[in-house]
Amino acid sequence: MAWLITLAQKFRFGGLDAVYAHWSHCALIVDEGGALVEAETTGVRRNPISRYTQDTYHLVRLGSELSAEGRKRAVDYSNAQVGQGFGYIAAFGAMIFLLTGVPLRLMRRKHRICSGLLVRALQQGGLLKGADPDVMLPADLAKIYGVRWDEEKGVAKDSPPHEAGDAATRP
Repeated sequence: MAWLITLAQKFRFGGLDAVYAHWSHCALIVDEGGALVEAETTGVRRNPISRYTQDTYHLVRLGSELSAEGRKRAVDYSNAQVGQGFGYIAAFGAMIFLLTGVPLRLMRRKHRICSGLLVRALQQGGLLKGADPDVMLPADLAKIYGVRWDEEKGVAKDSPPHEAGDAATRP
């Protein structure tokens, strides 16, 4: 599904924004050991970050932008979503949005896609207040946090540090 998301995002993220379309998934780290809560095709799951040792990922640290209380609320929200279903209907609506620009909100209650889950969690923490989690995609989050991809080199570009944290890329 990752290649389909990336391909569809390239329809909407062209020109200077094409550097964000590479990113097809997002998750929230919920403990110091690197456990993630993520929405994947089998539903919302808690997984170790080590499952991505062969993948390229970009870690965005929010630093002081996300207060300790906000961080706790985001983590608590994410953990409470574990066991919910994957938002296949929402993913279809996102694909329609990417291809046509029409923000089609199709969803089943308590079914999540990765970016919607992450946006809702960050909103619980006090961030991304104006964002619409039903049409937000991994590329949108990459753009917000400056996570760019260099197609020629096949690596993440040097992203500027986020104003309240830093970012690290692991090839």
